Order: sequence, then structure tokens, then C-alpha cells
Amino acid sequence: MDVEKTMTTKQAIEESFPIVEINQLAVPERNAFKPIYQMHKWFARRASCVFRAILLSAMKPAGTDIMQEFYKDHTNDPDTNGKVILDPFMGGGTTVVEALRLGCKVIGIDLNPVAWFIVKTEVESVDIDKLKQAFKDLENRKTSSGKTAKEELLSHYKTECSCCGNKDADIIYTFWVKSAVCTNPLCKKEVPLFSSYIVAQKSPSIRFYKDVKCSLCTKTFDWEIEPASLIAESSLTINNPTDSCGLGRGNKRYSLSAKNNVKCPWCEKTQTPRLSATKKERKKVVLSVLCCPHCASIFQYRGTVPENVSCAVCKFEFNPHIGNIPDSGKFVCPSCGNKDQIIKSIRSLPDNQLLPTAPYAIEGYCPNCSGDIEEEIEEESLFGETIKKTTIKKDVTHLCQLTKNNGKFFKKVDSADIERYQRALKCWEKEKDNLPYPKQEVPRGEKTKSGLIAHHFIHWHQMFNPRQLLCLSILLKAIDEEPDWTLKEMLLSAFYQALRNQNMFCFYNPARSELEPLFSRHDFAPVNTHTENNVWGNIYGRGTFNSVIDKIIKGKEFALHPYDSGQDDDKHGSYRDPLRTDFNVQAYSTTSITLSDKYADFVITDPPYAGNVNYSELSDFFYVWLKCVLDKKYSYFSPEQTPKAEEIIENPTRGKSSSDFKEGLTKVFRECHRVLKDTGILAFTFHHAEGQTWDNVLAALCDSGFEIESVYPIHGDEFKAEAMGAMKISFDLIHICKKRFDTTLDKRSWAGVRQEIKKKAREEVKLVESGRYGNEPLSPPDIQIILTGKCLELYSAHYGNIVDYENNPVPLQQALKEIKAMVDQIISPEEYFSLQMEDIGLESYVWLRYLSWYKTEIKSDDVHKAVKGILDVQDLLDSSLIVKGRAKRGRTYEVKQPQQRLPEILEKFQDIPMPQTNLFGEVEAVKTKRKVYFADKIQLLLALIMNKENILPWLERFRGESPQIRVALQFIAKKSKELAPHAKKIIEIMDVGPLFK
Repeated sequence: MDVEKTMTTKQAIEESFPIVEINQLAVPERNAFKPIYQMHKWFARRASCVFRAILLSAMKPAGTDIMQEFYKDHTNDPDTNGKVILDPFMGGGTTVVEALRLGCKVIGIDLNPVAWFIVKTEVESVDIDKLKQAFKDLENRKTSSGKTAKEELLSHYKTECSCCGNKDADIIYTFWVKSAVCTNPLCKKEVPLFSSYIVAQKSPSIRFYKDVKCSLCTKTFDWEIEPASLIAESSLTINNPTDSCGLGRGNKRYSLSAKNNVKCPWCEKTQTPRLSATKKERKKVVLSVLCCPHCASIFQYRGTVPENVSCAVCKFEFNPHIGNIPDSGKFVCPSCGNKDQIIKSIRSLPDNQLLPTAPYAIEGYCPNCSGDIEEEIEEESLFGETIKKTTIKKDVTHLCQLTKNNGKFFKKVDSADIERYQRALKCWEKEKDNLPYPKQEVPRGEKTKSGLIAHHFIHWHQMFNPRQLLCLSILLKAIDEEPDWTLKEMLLSAFYQALRNQNMFCFYNPARSELEPLFSRHDFAPVNTHTENNVWGNIYGRGTFNSVIDKIIKGKEFALHPYDSGQDDDKHGSYRDPLRTDFNVQAYSTTSITLSDKYADFVITDPPYAGNVNYSELSDFFYVWLKCVLDKKYSYFSPEQTPKAEEIIENPTRGKSSSDFKEGLTKVFRECHRVLKDTGILAFTFHHAEGQTWDNVLAALCDSGFEIESVYPIHGDEFKAEAMGAMKISFDLIHICKKRFDTTLDKRSWAGVRQEIKKKAREEVKLVESGRYGNEPLSPPDIQIILTGKCLELYSAHYGNIVDYENNPVPLQQALKEIKAMVDQIISPEEYFSLQMEDIGLESYVWLRYLSWYKTEIKSDDVHKAVKGILDVQDLLDSSLIVKGRAKRGRTYEVKQPQQRLPEILEKFQDIPMPQTNLFGEVEAVKTKRKVYFADKIQLLLALIMNKENILPWLERFRGESPQIRVALQFIAKKSKELAPHAKKIIEIMDVGPLFK
């Protein structure tokens, strides 16, 4: 290989990247991924537009307009066709899919079999018509009861409509509440764990005539011609006397009638009112569904919900906003007043026993009340053939409260609903030995120990109630009977996606009027009031099997006719780059620590995020169900759980340390270096809040023989808390790396490199301010991550050859901390402060900049946010500037005050001689074995002045640092009310003597 050519050949991504344009596409895509990426849930997915742009920029020569290429068809593009792309951490398959669209040959590897299954089904060719037919066959497949699969599953989710009495109304959601057992030994009563008694809220818009006049009593009211109701019974509605009429209508009264006969709400006489205007208007009506804590009735409150409400049935008065959970994780027993932790109540139960649960409400759907009536009609075609069609028409033949709500209603769980659930439970006990479901124990892990095992979810199947287990197992058995394996796996993909919506960890979102599924966060989060979905589903409900099968079909249609967001005609026929999978993709479920000898032109990946996402622990939830079918064909699914021993991750519960993460990542990067062509590029996205993780990733990269050519910020998959207060980081960094060939570089002084880095960072600040990353202003954490990335480009070019003034190597960890401190100073709003404080030391800088004005104890999280990766909290503890707090079991820190530290600071200086002045009048520094911090000097001066002692000898001793001392005291005077008078007094003394100015 011609090394000189290797060093001079440039690709577009080494010189520039369309950051602004791709960010504009990435933000909306995070909220609505393209159909192929909605086929399966995967964790921390990246926007596909980002990886399409990375791939194109890596394969196109320097000078190419990437955004023009972004919207071109690459079917016959010599720059992309046939290029070999390796992704050693393929995850949800974004790199694989986007590379296949460009005609590349792709090698995708992931240790996790679930990730392999996702990618396989994303890219596998399938006949859409056959897939649709397979779904119909599944609907009609007979179960052991003799019913079809669809009929069997729907039969378990029926309820009686409380409006028209239809006994075949569909359940959309069933609402359940857990109860804690009171830990008072004299009480032991079950306490329903309601945080509030508001079940649902909605503000429908209805048509009405404004201010009509009663023809009998002449008073005015609103004549509503459409019902505003979430329940069927008008007798179960209570009105707020101040605003029940609707938003903007004040305390007016109203009456509902779709006909001319209207009952006056004043005199209660039925008549035809006089219209003040013939034009109908619209208004919003605030509706809330409440649950009575006394009689468990479900009723409706119209208008703003006050703090005191009387039940519409039993007249019990209660505050609907406050339940039995005063604080997170705690409950109060209404019987005896005992307050305790929910987890203590759980621990009082046998190890395999869950907290008792009970259903309390149902949201249902009645087609009769919606007016959606299916009607079969016959039409004659142009050729004289008779064609039968099924249409839906609107037809409500009874007085109905629900038509405006499309036939949806809330109701109390009645005895018939309980009986139906009990029948499902008995059926499950009878049939479960003949049905496929997971029987494995939950392995102990970082996420499972607290979210599952601590709450007594010992086996995976305990995450589902018996009715859910029955329906899911029947459905899985029916899927397994599909003879075509490709179609079976597509149906299994729909089952996979439905699982996260069909378990006891789902909850109801009143603001969106829908269920929120498991893994809304990257953990197992038990909920006190969970929501049970209809497994098969009707026309309503989020994540039912009936709805997710459409996602699979749309995903496979997208593979044939893909589009890229950003052009108006994208979804109207402007298709480009369909997936070309024949002989172009090789996907494996194995470790990437050892790769085959096949060479790659490019390595494009998204490596694991240390301990941020525990992929194997989370994906076990899906794995144990998939195994029931897939272990018959694929050895990847033979083990009882996903492989964990070789997972590259930080996981203290499983003994995986930060060093293990670094070691594993280094091995993979070294293998990538080995198989990557010398002209190739390694590109990966990464972001992490912890400085140590950055150290590990960058050390792994550089130790593997790569150097960073460029770093580009791009919007990540989610916002991550990173700074003091409400600041968020929204950017990932794209690292563009190439092989390092010249390892004999001359040593560089760290002081000189720092100056170059500082210069580069200041140049980047000007580019940020000029709009390089868009017109929206960036938060300081965003700017910090951008500048840190740009600084690392320069550092990596001299990696291993940077030394300090004593010719000792400067380790990456130290350099990274100083770079981050430098960046923090550059973007500081107090510019003069930052310029003066560049060389005071990291511990002193963080103390002064973020902690010096604190007098009370600080939350541990806030201290970690303050150091921001500049240094470790342990460094502050070692410096004695802070100590562990006494409150909240040590989960706080205490900033030590000047007078508190005075004895130890004086002891530090006790054996240090006074500095000497040389012939040139310069103060020579005194070396000491005991480290003296700049912060020590500031606190010493403050403590002495507070004790009314003479500080002039000390000011003389610190004369060489007078400018920094002055700025530090000015900063403290501005930030701390308690220390301000003393800081100002010291400044006054310094102003008297010219030597200190």
C-alpha cells in the first residue's frame, strides 16, 4: 500500500460535514423514525439521516456537495456500489440499512441476538401481498377453543356499554391499581397506591349556539348541539359552577339537544329557544374522569377540577389531586396514618409474591354509539359483474352522550367485567402447559435488580397478568404455526413490538389519552397504576397487535420505496435507493473482539455507551419470548438469556468495570484497524456525560492506532442532563478517524499544545456565534461538547508524544480534564474572570467557579454536574475543599467554609519558607511536598479577615498572584452574600498598597 497516497487522499467527511442541514432533518426524525426503524423497539437509536450523510461523506471525494448527493439515487454510483462497510456494533441496524440503500456490501455484527433478529427482519426481502395474506391467515387460524385467533383474543376484552347496553363493546384499556400492605402491625390494611384520583382528562371542541334566550323565562344559556362527555351516563357528571360551560364562557349555563326541543337550564321547561345569531360557534369543554376513593365509582367532572369534590354517587368529599402517595416511593395509610416506603411493604411479602392489584376503571369503545356501522352493499361493475363492498356509515338511533367521543367511554369495572377476567384466569391455568411463554428467572443485573427483582418480579412472565399471558401465548402459538419462516419472522416482529405495550409496566398518559409503553425510559420502571391493553385490539388503543402489524407492512414497503425527509415530494413518489439485499449483507450475532479476515473500506458504527444503556438486560425482555419460536432454527437463541460475559459495558452488578469497558472497546478498535484498508475511515458517534468514559473511548481509539481527523456535532437521540440547573446536552459527536502511520513524531510540550488548542477553541467559538451550527442559540453545555471535540482533534494528532515541563508524558485523562476546564473558561460569561483564572488549578477553578458561595449542603447530583468531567468529585474531596454531607445518608456534599479550614491551611504553610525575591524583583515559587491550592490562599485570607487578624504578611507572601486573588475575591463578593463583606475588605486593603495592584 502506498502510504504517501494514503496520507494525501481526502474524502469529503475529512474536510466538512453538512451539520446544519442534517441537524434540521435529525430533530424531527428522532420524534418519528422512518417506517423501517419503527418495526422494532431498540434502545438509543440514531437518526438515519445522520448515517446516510456519514456514509455519503465518507465515500465521496473532498469537495462534493453532500446535500445534493443526499437526495440523489445511487443505484449505479461507482463511489458507493460494492464498497464494504463494517459495523461492529450494529444494534438496531441504522448503518446496515442506509449502507444497503447505497449499494454497499455490509458486514453487521452484534453480540446481542435480539439486535441480530431486528436487522435480519429489517433487511430481509418479503412479498408484501404474501405478508398481508399471512396476517389474514393468522386471524383465521383456529385455537383450542374452536374460535379463530382474532375471535379468541377479542373475546377476552369485551364489556357492556353503559350507554346502549351493547354487551359486545370492546375494552380499549383496563386500569389497575396496586395496593401496599400497611406496615403498621396493628393495621395491615391494603392501601391503594393512587397518586391522584384523576383517571383521564380531555377538552373536546363542540358546536353550540351562543346566548340563546328561553322563550318562557327569558334567561340566556348556551344551546349545545353536540355532546361533550367521556362517560355514557349524564347523571354521573358534576359541574363546576364557575366554568363548566366551556373555555371563555365563564359561569353561564348550558343545555344539550340535537333537536329543536331544548330544556332550559333555568326554568327546566322544554321549548324552542330564540337564537341571538343563526351561526353555530365552537368552544372547548374541560372534562375530567375521576375515581372516588370511597366507593370506587367512576364519574365525570365538567370544568376545572377544584381541590374539593363530592362523588356523584356516594357524595363522599375528597381532593382528587392528592392520593395516598405523598412523596415518590412512599405511601400513607388512610386508616391509621402510618407513613412508610412502598419497598418496605414489598419486602414484607414472600419473595415471589407481588403487591395485590385490582382493576378500577375501563375505557371502552362501542361501535353502536360511535355510529360506525359496517354495511355490505352490492355494486355492478362496468363489465356487468356484481361486486360486494363493505362500507362504514354513521348511524346512531338512540339518544347518546358518546357520539362526539367516537363511541369511546369510561366506566367503573363491574361484576360482569370481573367475571370475564376470572374466566380468562381459569383458562390460563388450564391451557398454560400447552402454550409457549417464558419460564426463565430474571437474571440479576444493574437494571433488573432494582426495577424487577426488588419488586418481586422473579420470573419474566410475572410482568404480565394471567389474561395478558393467555392472549399473548395463544397469539405466539398461532404465529409459530405459519409454515413460511420468512413470513413467520415478520409476524414475530409484530409480536415483538406489541410486547412492550402488553405488560403491567405500562401506564396511562392523560394528556395524550393513550397508553405509554415499557421502555419509555431505558429501564424497568414499575408503576403503581398500570394500564392493560387489548392484546389484539380494535380501532383504538396504542400498540395492539392489530396496529403494529401495520408497522411491519409499512416498514417492508419502505424498504422497497424508501424516501429521505427534507423534500416536499418525499412521500409522493420521489423514492430513491431501495434496499439491495441480495448477496450484499452479512449479519452475525457474535463478539467483534475477533473479526474475520475480510477487509473493509469503511467502519461506520455507534459503539456502546458504557453504562448508560444496558442493552442485554433490557433486551432479555424480548429475547425470552422470541426464544420460544426461534430456538428451533437459530443457535443464537439456544441460551436461556442474551450473552453477557463478552458484553462491552460498565455494569458494577455484573462485575464490569470502567477498565473492562475500555479494554473491550480497545480490542474491537484494534480489530477494526486490522481489517480496515489503509485508505479507509473509521467514523463513529458518541456522547457521554462522564469524563472517565471519554477518557476510555479516546484512549481505546488512540491505543488502537487511530487518530481523529475531524469531529462534528450532531443532534443525538435524546436530551441528556449535563449541567447545573436545567441545561441539557442535545449533541452527539461524530468522530472521523484514520490510521496513524507516523509514530515517530517529535515530542511536543503540553504548554505549547494547550496554546494551540486554546486558539482553535476560540476560533470555533467565533464560528458558533456566526451560525455554523444553525441560527438557534446553543446552550453552554452544547458549546462545551462542540469545543471539546474540536480540541481533541489536535490532541489526538500528537497522542503519546506530549510531555510536561519535566519531560513526563501527559496522560489523556489529565489532558482531557484540562481541555474541558479550558473550554469552560472560554465559554464563561465572566470573560475577565476566565482569562485571569486559566492557571489556578482545576480543583481551585471548580471550587471558585461553581461551589464557593454554597453554605448549605449540596445534592450529590449537583456536585457531579458542577465538575462536568473537568475532574472527579474525589479530587475535590482529596483537596479538602468539600466533604461528604451528613444529610440524606451521605447523598450530599458540604463545601467547607474558610474559618472551618483555617487550622489545616495554616498547618500546610507552617513548614513552607517565605518566598524570596531574585535580582530582577521577581518572586520565586517555593516547592513543597504538600500540595497548596490557590483556593487555600483565598480561604486563608477570608478566614483571617473574618477573625480580624492581620493579613498584610500573607498578601506580601502571595504578591505574585495578586491579579488572580483580586479577581477571585471580586467574583466571590458578587456571588456570596455571607462572604461579600469580607472579600471587599481584603480588596480595600490591597488597594491601599501599590504592590498589590
